Amino acid sequence: MKRNLSETSRTVLAIALTALLFTPPANAAKHKKSKANPEAKALMSAGLSNLENGESSAAISNFNKAVRKEGSVSTYFLLGWAHYQRGFKLGSTEAADRDDAQSAIDAYAMALGLDPELKDLPDASRLYFSMALCYEAVQSYDKALEAYKMAFRAAPAKPLIAMNAARLRLKMGETSKAVDNVNLAMTKAMKNGQGKELREAVRRDPAFAPLIANGTTRKALGIGAAEDGEMVAGLDVRNEEMRDSVRDTAPKPAAPAQDAAVLEKIASGNIEFKFRRYLSAVSLYHEAIAIDQERMTLGAPQVAQVYEKIGMAYNKLGQSDVAIRSLQKSLQQNPMNPAAHYQIALAYAMSGKTAVALNALSESFKACAAPNDMRRFVMLAKTDVELEAVRDLPAFRTLVSQYSDRVALR
Repeated sequence: MKRNLSETSRTVLAIALTALLFTPPANAAKHKKSKANPEAKALMSAGLSNLENGESSAAISNFNKAVRKEGSVSTYFLLGWAHYQRGFKLGSTEAADRDDAQSAIDAYAMALGLDPELKDLPDASRLYFSMALCYEAVQSYDKALEAYKMAFRAAPAKPLIAMNAARLRLKMGETSKAVDNVNLAMTKAMKNGQGKELREAVRRDPAFAPLIANGTTRKALGIGAAEDGEMVAGLDVRNEEMRDSVRDTAPKPAAPAQDAAVLEKIASGNIEFKFRRYLSAVSLYHEAIAIDQERMTLGAPQVAQVYEKIGMAYNKLGQSDVAIRSLQKSLQQNPMNPAAHYQIALAYAMSGKTAVALNALSESFKACAAPNDMRRFVMLAKTDVELEAVRDLPAFRTLVSQYSDRVALR
């Protein structure tokens, strides 16, 4: 348990929700060996090798062939798992590919139809948990909650399952039930001596930022006023409730002096960015981060800004996928950065993923700490050419109108 949570802390959103609980299901192919079709076994083995090499599309092809040779619980599970891996390359449920998510759901449903108890799977929680995330991705929230329940029932020693259910409950506006899920997760973790590790995993994963920003769920997490002070520096959860909670805390020790070489690289990168030499700017920003990883003098908000600038530069270069990865790293350091959310919206819009772009745009508005910030991003949304692909959609007009009214824009 401790190892799993530590790994989660280190890899947050690099492969994001895919890595929260699971390692690749290599032993899933060990299914009734005496009866397994030899050709299906070979295809399953090839597909697992594909997954280990990050070749999810090739894995899907091999698992599809395996299903045709032998429609078993294991072949359908692995087919669903491969679609899940490909669909969640960018990590979050909002960024997931909906077609892959639905294909994963369909494959998992076939596995459950063959054996509702999933006796042939070494760990049924893998299927249920990834199925829950896929249901979230297609916005079938009630079914997602049911899948989370089944996952937790199959693996009650994995408190991150309940924590994800809390995250979804909060997204659905069910705060009291979200608190219940947080309490359940924390009780399980503390019983195993892993409360601190679970809390740290939640703090480091941008997916759980709403749980931290909400005072009620934050209290259930056991994050007190003193710890909130640390989080303002690290996560920059900017709202009045958070500021009130740290107003009377003791001052923190001064941060170490920032390294001149790091600051010089960032300044040079800013100059290159200003003159639209974006590749050169990206190179300098990466050099700054590499130096800082050795000397650890930048604070989380500063690291977030550097990754944000890298993402902006890649957006300018039209490299949306790379931009999104950098911007998600920015959000790992500062989940409530409206500029990073906004740049992600631009990247998705330019990639033609309009639904995800609108969701990211909504997140940028939600993250605004003051009316002036919101006014600026609403105006940008109305004028930036990158959002032309979504600007005529009714959902865009409804979203912008909602926030325009809040800042009395005319």
